Amino acid sequence: MLFDVQNNCFWHESWGERPSGDDAAVEQAKAHLATVPRMIPIYSHRCLSAGRGSFGNPVLSMYQTDIIYYGFDLLDYVAHEFYIRDPDRPWRHPKQIPFWSDLL
Repeated sequence: MLFDVQNNCFWHESWGERPSGDDAAVEQAKAHLATVPRMIPIYSHRCLSAGRGSFGNPVLSMYQTDIIYYGFDLLDYVAHEFYIRDPDRPWRHPKQIPFWSDLL
């Protein structure tokens, strides 16, 4: 994400006004990102949010600021990744993750 802040003019609207210099923008983005749920790498660029109350959170595919759902929870992600289908498991809407769900 910091790559996109510095090189592709990415700036999340919740961060307020973007500083004029790229270095200052990266430093301010780092400060904002330190306050959002941390993401744990699962495999390649698939991530799951960490922290208390994170059970049932979706698995996200994160490549810079290109972020998409890859499973509505860890079990759903594993089923997709290994082509395991459970016909009795209903599809659900993914749980919202503060900040990260805004980027989807």
